[in-house]
Amino acid sequence: MPSVPTSPFRPLPLWLRIAGSAFAVGHLLVIGVYALAATSGPWPTPYGASYPADPPRFASTISMNLTYPYYLEPLRMTHNYHFASNRPADFAANFEVQLKNEFGEIKKFKFPDEKANFWVRHRQEILAQHLAADMPLPQRGNQRVGPGGGKDLPKVEIWVREDASTLRLKEVEELDPVLRNPDVLQPAKRAKLLAGSYARYQCRLHKAASAEVIRHSRMTVMPMDVLQPRPDLFTDLKSYFGEIRCD
Repeated sequence: MPSVPTSPFRPLPLWLRIAGSAFAVGHLLVIGVYALAATSGPWPTPYGASYPADPPRFASTISMNLTYPYYLEPLRMTHNYHFASNRPADFAANFEVQLKNEFGEIKKFKFPDEKANFWVRHRQEILAQHLAADMPLPQRGNQRVGPGGGKDLPKVEIWVREDASTLRLKEVEELDPVLRNPDVLQPAKRAKLLAGSYARYQCRLHKAASAEVIRHSRMTVMPMDVLQPRPDLFTDLKSYFGEIRCD
């Protein structure tokens, strides 16, 4: 049988309990102020998502000048507990690859593949999000661009709208008036590289003669859209990256 202690346990001194409780409350307050000192957003506005909002001045002053350098950083507790995982992407996107053989017969494969396992489907979803990354065309100045040394004018790849729901990637010359439009978009360099790489991979996999990546995208519904819905909110946009020969 376990032995029974002959004397009861001595309680902690009152001053030690008060000091321990004060330290615990102070530690939680320091972490709370540091979390409050982080930027917030982006927030939905009638003109699109805003930039991240500045934190309260008192919280950032206390954290950056006092608690962060002298308490949190030595303890390696520098995370402000703001995570990007709860921020929806700007676009919901998927894509398909259209393959042609030497006889012109067409076969299409949709991605993410519903029959693929979770890990493969997850990587395909990431690829679809990267393909949806468009960027505005850098603004053109007033200088004139002309051919030099007997060469043609330089060309730029941009998205050209065929109708309300279709875009095609085309090359236009630098002097084309469409480049003066501030709303002209072009795919990000990474999106163009990934589209070409995946098209060639599907060509090799299915022994096709050519392939084309077709992106399907739709804007993510934001809270502000309940009050002021955008006209193209529920329109699927098809974007053709162009046919790639795999000979």
